[in-house]
Amino acid sequence: MKKNNYRGIRDIEFIWHGATPDPELSYQGKVVNYYDVEDTIWQEYKEDGHDSDDEEEFTKYCQSHEAEIKQLILDIYESGK
Repeated sequence: MKKNNYRGIRDIEFIWHGATPDPELSYQGKVVNYYDVEDTIWQEYKEDGHDSDDEEEFTKYCQSHEAEIKQLILDIYESGK
C-alpha cells in the first residue's frame, strides 16, 4: 500500500508492504527504510526539548522540519544505509 504523503509532507511517499518487511519512504525516487528516518527525527524532536509522545504534536514538528526530513532521506540513500 502506498500513501501520498508522510506525516502530511506531500513529496514523501509512505510505502507499506504489510507485516514484513519494514515500511519505506520514497522521495525523488530514492527509497529508504521508514524507521531510519522516523527514529532520527524522533531523536531530534526529543533533543529539541519536546517531552510529549503525542503523535499530532510530532506530526506538526515533522511538517515544520520538512526540508530537513527530505535531506535526511537523500543522505540515508546516498550512504547506502
